[in-house]
Amino acid sequence: MAIPIYNGFLMLGYATIYTALPVFSLVLDADANKQSVLKFPPLYKTLQKGRQLNLKTFAIWIWKSVYQGSVIILFAIIMFNDSYVNIVTITFSALICIEILNVYTQINNYTMQMILIQICTAGTYFMSIILLKSYFETSYMDSVFFIKIGVITLITWGPI
Repeated sequence: MAIPIYNGFLMLGYATIYTALPVFSLVLDADANKQSVLKFPPLYKTLQKGRQLNLKTFAIWIWKSVYQGSVIILFAIIMFNDSYVNIVTITFSALICIEILNVYTQINNYTMQMILIQICTAGTYFMSIILLKSYFETSYMDSVFFIKIGVITLITWGPI
């Protein structure tokens, strides 16, 4: 029987609170302005045919997810070899950072709203760490902890 690494509250938070705003910022993204689209409609012919969402794109998304999840767990175990009890805080922190960076790389035209949304997401997560101490172990969080989380995040996000 498998035991989940995250409890139900963290899974609910990840699915609703921590990822809702970044995904919403993707909705605000625009490839081109309205005048260009109306002037050159053939540019969006592939979108009209539905070729953007095909098996290849789906396989790439699955590969990215498996790669990122595997690297997060592997490097969390390697870099925090004595902190198996705190694996939830370690991996969840890296996961939130990677989610924000993944959304950042998908945006074509940045606006101030999008930047504020990403900052609000990070702020919400750090406020959760402060307010929900029963879910996160904060006693060992120091500058070395955040440097290691940054390294895990860059190793996970960099190649993608």
